[in-house]
Formats: sequence, structure tokens, C-alpha cells
Amino acid sequence: MINTILDACRYVLEDQGEAQSSYWLSSIMMEMKLWRASESQVRISLDRDIEKYGDSSPFVKVAEDLYALRSWKERSCGE
Repeated sequence: MINTILDACRYVLEDQGEAQSSYWLSSIMMEMKLWRASESQVRISLDRDIEKYGDSSPFVKVAEDLYALRSWKERSCGE
């Protein structure tokens, strides 16, 4: 169920299966008719969640403007 911009981000990341920029996340979210958000709204929301929850956030910033799901990082480190 998609109730927030972060829910939409998680859904898109799971669907795409790889890290995405905030620009692509916002584009794909609108294309899939999940959520209407600008690139800056997506970036701000993800950055705030990561800052607020740290290692408990489901998201991780892997480059300047590239976001992934933390579970992917943990999986690749555990292999």
C-alpha cells in the first residue's frame, strides 16, 4: 500500500532492483501513477529519512544523488 512518498520510493526501488537517482525515482513514480512528487521532494524526503533514522532507515545513499534499499547493501556485504 502506498501512503507516503517514501512508500512510493521503496516500491520503485524494489521494482527497479537497483539504485536510482531522485530524478529517476520521481519520474518513475509519476509514470507508474504511484505518487506525484518533484525530484527535489524525493531527494529531501529520502535524505531526511536517512538522517532521522540512520541505520534503521530502509534507504541508503550510495552516491551524491543515488539511493538504494539498505537491505541490498546488507545482502551484498554478507555474501
